[in-house]
Amino acid sequence: MSAPAISVRPASPALAMFLALLLGATCIGFSGIFVRLADVGPAAAGFWRMIFALPILAAWTALERRGPARNMPRSGAFGAIALAGIAFGFDVVLYNAALGHTTIANASLLGNLAPVGVVLGGWLLLGERPSRRILGALMLAVAGALLLVLPRFSGTAPASGTLFGDSLAFAAALSYAGYILAVRRARDHADAGRVSLISSAICAVFCLAAALALGEQIVPASLQGWLAVAALGLVSHALGQGLITLSLGSYGASAASLVMVWPALVSVLAAWALFGEQPTPVQAFGGVAILAAVLLVRRG
Repeated sequence: MSAPAISVRPASPALAMFLALLLGATCIGFSGIFVRLADVGPAAAGFWRMIFALPILAAWTALERRGPARNMPRSGAFGAIALAGIAFGFDVVLYNAALGHTTIANASLLGNLAPVGVVLGGWLLLGERPSRRILGALMLAVAGALLLVLPRFSGTAPASGTLFGDSLAFAAALSYAGYILAVRRARDHADAGRVSLISSAICAVFCLAAALALGEQIVPASLQGWLAVAALGLVSHALGQGLITLSLGSYGASAASLVMVWPALVSVLAAWALFGEQPTPVQAFGGVAILAAVLLVRRG
C-alpha cells in the first residue's frame, strides 16, 4: 500500500523575493573582506569585480532572452541603466578606498546609510511614499548603525576610524542610494539580467579609468589577490548584486534599501572572526536593532 501523497504548499513569491534580497545582501557583506585580501588599488578591485562577474551576468541575460515572458527594454531604460553603472562605480571606488583608512565595520556601517537617501529620493523622485512601518524600520536601522559606529568616535572601540575614511564611506552610501534608485527605475523597463550586465560593464570602464588616473596597482601580484578579486566578482557582485537587482523588481526602493543594512552586520561579524575587530556591547545592541529593522521590512 503506497503512502498517501503529502501536499506541499509552494513558497510565497513575496517570501522568495525577500529571501533572495537577504541572500544577496549577505554576499555583499563579505565584499570588504575580499577587498582587504586583494593586493590591488581600490578602483582596480572594483574593475576586477565587474570583469569576473560579467560572464555570469551575460549567461543570465541569455537565459532571460529564451524565457517566454521577456521584458524588452524601452527607450527610457538605457539612461537609467547607464546612471546605475556610473553611480555604482562611484560607490565601489569610494567604499574600497574607505577600507584603507578605517575599519571594515566602520566603512560598512557608514556605507550602508544609503537607505536614508533612498527613502527620501524614492519619495521625492519616484513618488514612493513610505509607509509608517517603513519609516519606523528606517529610524530603527539608523539608530542601530549609530550604536555600532558611535564607540569608534568616542574612543571606546578597539580601533578608531579616521574622519577621511568615514567621509569616503558616507559618500559611498550616497552613491549607492543613487544606484538603487536608478536600478528601480530601470527595472520598470528591462529585465534584471540585462540591467545588471549593462550597468556592470559601464561600472568596469569607470573603475578602470579611475585606476589608471590614480596610478594604482591593477594586476594582482599573488594567488591570494587573484582569489580575492575573483570572489568579489563571483560572490559579492554576480550572486549578491544580481539577486538584489532581481528582487528590486518586486519590492519598492524604500523597502528594499532598508534590507541593505544587513551587509553591515555581516561585515562586522566577519571582520571580528577574521581580523579580530571585536565589537563592543553597544555595537552588539546596534546589530540587534538592525535585525529588528529587517523583520519590520519583511512585515511591511
